[in-house]
Amino acid sequence: MKAWIEKGGYLNNRGRKWLSRLHVERVRRILVIRQCAFGDMMATRPFLVELRRLFPQAHITLSTVSKYQYAVPDDLVDEVHVLDSRGSLREQLHSLRQYREVDVLFDLADTARSRLQTLLTSARVKLGFPYRSGLNKLLFDVGILRSDFHYEAEVLLDFLKIMGHKPQYPLEFAMPRHQRALAKPRIVYFPYAAVAEKSLSQESWRQLIEQAATEFPGYRHVLLEGHKAEESGDFLAEVAARHDNVEIKGRMDLERLAPWMAASSVLVSGDTGVRNLALATHTPTLGIFFMTVPFRYWPRYEDCHEAVFHRDGQVPGKMDILQGLEELLERLYPERGKARQPASSEA
Repeated sequence: MKAWIEKGGYLNNRGRKWLSRLHVERVRRILVIRQCAFGDMMATRPFLVELRRLFPQAHITLSTVSKYQYAVPDDLVDEVHVLDSRGSLREQLHSLRQYREVDVLFDLADTARSRLQTLLTSARVKLGFPYRSGLNKLLFDVGILRSDFHYEAEVLLDFLKIMGHKPQYPLEFAMPRHQRALAKPRIVYFPYAAVAEKSLSQESWRQLIEQAATEFPGYRHVLLEGHKAEESGDFLAEVAARHDNVEIKGRMDLERLAPWMAASSVLVSGDTGVRNLALATHTPTLGIFFMTVPFRYWPRYEDCHEAVFHRDGQVPGKMDILQGLEELLERLYPERGKARQPASSEA
């Protein structure tokens, strides 16, 4: 097999020889290291779907850590290996060493723990995308450049493109799938983020949702609560009391949240795990960005995702977001007619 790589990454002699002799049916054991939270687990799903297509006979193990168990894609692998990240140093080292030899190792984490696990695990070939290029020679046979300007889920697929694999587009996440013709007239808002500074203030969200409820009267406006205590929708209670088309949706587990999200018209949020869930269900999204580089979290292979951000990094204002929402809704659901009815009293 040809190594489909030129100047876009790292390839040593062992990696080149392995690729030249690769027969996918002879690959028996694959280890994928992915130590990440909800959103990144969602972005990993297309990689695992395509990995199974490329190596249908292989036993695939996903290695993660005990801290990150929510949304682990155990439905796409044969085994989940959980590293003990809370025990003593001796217990953690034992956990790192316990995995037996594999044919192929993918390090999709690039953390101190994943690098140590890569070093301690025997494999015929090791692939990774370290941020420090010097780690390629120490750890990997094939190294991929990790771009900030392409959707993360697509970047992961570069590992398989080196082997000549042709991923399917739009990406397949093996999740409930949004069907535009069946979408409920429901706009979902998720006003939280893992880092508070990445999200608008609660007052900004309150003002945005209240004005959206007035100017988009044909839609229900639903604030989705998160799993953390601080991700409560109490701050919107007065707005919900004033508007019949505003509601606060309580926390849902992933099994209920995925189909519910897929049945919605659009999600409005910042860089969050919930937005990654919407991307995974192909639900339209309006992303709000001012700290995070938007391109890494903004798929361009579908017409249903938009990003609101300013080139100078200023925080998008209420009118920026409402304008983006209007344009997205009217583009995706033209049969519903004009989405917005601006209130004459609003500036």
